Amino acid sequence: GRFLPGYGEFEGRTTDAVAEPVVEWLHEHELLVEAGTISHRYPVCWRCRTPLVFRVVDDWFISATEIRQLMLDGNDEVAWHPPQYKKRMDDWLRNMSDWNISRRRYFGLPLPFYPCECGRLNVIGSRAELDERAVSGLEQLEELHRPWIDAVSIRCEDCGAEVKRIEEVGDAWLDAGIVHFSTLGWQNPQWMREGNATGAARGVTHADLPDHTYWEEWFPADFVTEGRAQIRLWFYSQCFMAISLDGRQPYGSVLTYENLLDENGREMHKSWGNAIELNEALDRMGADVMRWLYCEQNPSQELRFGYSLADDVKRRLLTFWNSVSFFVTYARIAEFDPSTPVGELRPLDRWLASRTSAFVTEVTENYERYWMPGVVNAFERFVDDLSNWYIRRTRRRFWDGDETALRVLWEALRTSLQVIAPVMPFLAEHLWQNIVSKDKSVFLYPWPEAGEIDEALNAEVAAVRQVVELGRQARATSRLKLRQPLRRVVVAGADGARSHADEIAEELRVKEVEFGDVDASELRVKPNLPVLGPKLGAALRDVREALARGEFDELEAGRFRVGDHELGPDEVLVEQTGKEGWAVASADGVTVALDTALDPSLALEALVLDLIHQINALRKEQGLELTDRIRITLPAAQSELLEHEDWIKQETLAVEIEIDGDCAEPQIAKI
Repeated sequence: GRFLPGYGEFEGRTTDAVAEPVVEWLHEHELLVEAGTISHRYPVCWRCRTPLVFRVVDDWFISATEIRQLMLDGNDEVAWHPPQYKKRMDDWLRNMSDWNISRRRYFGLPLPFYPCECGRLNVIGSRAELDERAVSGLEQLEELHRPWIDAVSIRCEDCGAEVKRIEEVGDAWLDAGIVHFSTLGWQNPQWMREGNATGAARGVTHADLPDHTYWEEWFPADFVTEGRAQIRLWFYSQCFMAISLDGRQPYGSVLTYENLLDENGREMHKSWGNAIELNEALDRMGADVMRWLYCEQNPSQELRFGYSLADDVKRRLLTFWNSVSFFVTYARIAEFDPSTPVGELRPLDRWLASRTSAFVTEVTENYERYWMPGVVNAFERFVDDLSNWYIRRTRRRFWDGDETALRVLWEALRTSLQVIAPVMPFLAEHLWQNIVSKDKSVFLYPWPEAGEIDEALNAEVAAVRQVVELGRQARATSRLKLRQPLRRVVVAGADGARSHADEIAEELRVKEVEFGDVDASELRVKPNLPVLGPKLGAALRDVREALARGEFDELEAGRFRVGDHELGPDEVLVEQTGKEGWAVASADGVTVALDTALDPSLALEALVLDLIHQINALRKEQGLELTDRIRITLPAAQSELLEHEDWIKQETLAVEIEIDGDCAEPQIAKI
C-alpha cells in the first residue's frame, strides 16, 4: 500500500518505507510514548505472500433486511443433502449482513450505477435501457465490460446532466448468482444464435442465448452441488438473486460436502509439495476412479484424495472388470445370443435374479436421496456376491456353455452397468459396448425396473456366505490351507443355511456338515477395563479373577453373571477359541467349528488338489486356450494320485495321464 496525495512528504511512499520517518517525526514533536515491535497475526496475499494493509473506503451494498425472511422461507422448500447443512444455511441467512457488491478491479461485471451531482443515482436495468439513454460512447461498445462501458455516458433522469458510470465492478458472486438467468434466456424475447459473443468473446464462444420459454422449462434447477463453503457464497448468491428477481428458490435439492485434503489428512498446497493438478490426476488415475473416490466418502466429513487411495479403488473395480471379462470369454466360446429365451432357472440362478432386483431397489433409493456412499457400498457388495459366489459356484456350467447360466449372468451385468453408470460413466459405457450394444449408449436406455425379490432365498444365501466366511476364518487361525479337505464342520446359529449343506461342504472342502450346538470351543470372557473399572471399583479384581477361572453364567443378549454382578455386553470382551483338534470362528450369533484332524485319505486329496492347481498354472503359462485338451505326465513319486485319475482329468481337461519314471516334475502337452 502507498500513501495517497495529501500526506505531504509521505505521499507515494509505501507503508514499510514510512514506518521509521513517522517514529522520528513523533519523537521530534515529543508525541512518542513508546516505540517497539509487536509479534501478531498479519494478513498476506494468498498468491505472493505480500503483507496487506487495511484501507477504509466507501463501497456499495445491497440491503439484506427486506429479503432475509423470504430467503429463509425459500430455504424451507429445499432438500439439503446431508440434511444438517440446511441448518447451516438457515444460520447464515439469519445472521447475514448487507451484501458488499462492489470491487475495485478492472475486469468484472460493471456495476450500472451513474451518480449525478444533483443527488440522483441513475441505475441502468438492461442493454435496451442503456441504448435508449446513452448520449455518447455507444458506437465503440463492443461488450458490456471495461474499457468499452467506461466510455458510455447517459443523461441524468432528474437534471439532464451527462453522467459517467462509477469505476467499480461487481462482486464475482453477482455473476455466479444470476447464472440461471443470464445463460437460460430469462426475459429474452427471441432465441439468439451464438448469443452476445462480441468483443473479447467474438469467435471464442458459440453458445446460443435461449429465449424466455426455454428458461421457464429449465428453471428452477432440480439439483446443484458444491462444497460447504458455498453456503455463504454460490448457494447464497443464487438464492438472493432468484428470490429478488423471480420470488422462487433457484434449486430443489442441494448436495454439499466438506473440504478436500490429501490422503494423509493434510490441506493441499503447492508450497508443501502435496498439491495434485487435475490433468495429472486424470492421466494417472482416470476420471472414473476419481469420481468413485469422491462418491464413496461421506460428504459431511473431510474428503481424502491421493494416488494410493485411487490404487485401492482400481483394485476393487478390477473384480467387476474381471467378472465382465469372464462372461465375454465364455460367451464367445458358446456363441451366446442374449435374445435366446432363458431356460429353466436353477436355485442359484433364481438367487442372482432376486439379488439383482434387490440391488436395483437399494441403489435407486440411495440415488433418490443423493447418498452416493450408499450407492458405492451397494455396488461393491453386489459385485462380491456376483463374482465370489455366483460365478465361482457356477464356473463348471460356464465351462460347459450353459445358455441359462450365461443369460442370467448377462442380465445381472447389464443391469449393474445401467445403475452404476452415473458414478463411472466411461468404464460403464466401454463395458456396455462390449456386452450389450455398440450402437446405443447405456445412457439412452431407460432406468431398470426391479423384478421380484425373494427375500427368503436372499437371506438363505446370505447365511450360507456368512458360514463359509467364518469357516475360512477358522481355517486361517489353524493355518490349514484351503486345498486341504477336512472331515466335518459344525454350524450353530445359521438355521437358514440348512438347505444349502452341499454348497457349504464344497466351499469349505469338508465331507460332512452338521447343524447344532458347537461343543468344540471354549468361551473366554475378560472385563472391559475402561468401562467396568469405574463401575466396580475395588470389586473389579475379584470379578476379573472369576472370569479367568471360567466362573460365570452366560445370560441372554450377550450378558454375563459373575457372583452378584451382572455384566452387560459392552462391559466384557468375549472370544471363542477352539478346543484341541478344532478351529472355531464366530460372529453375529453364528459359530462355525472345523474338525482339523487329518487321516491318510484327506492328506491324499490335498495332494490331488495341489496337483490340479499346478497343472492349471502350467496351462496358463503355456498360453493354452480354455477349450484345449492335454496329456499329463507325472513322476513315479506321484503315482498314488492316480487313485483320483478321473477327478484330475475333469478339473484340468486332460485326456490321459501317464507315469514316467524319468520325469522329475509334472508335465503337460497339448493334444
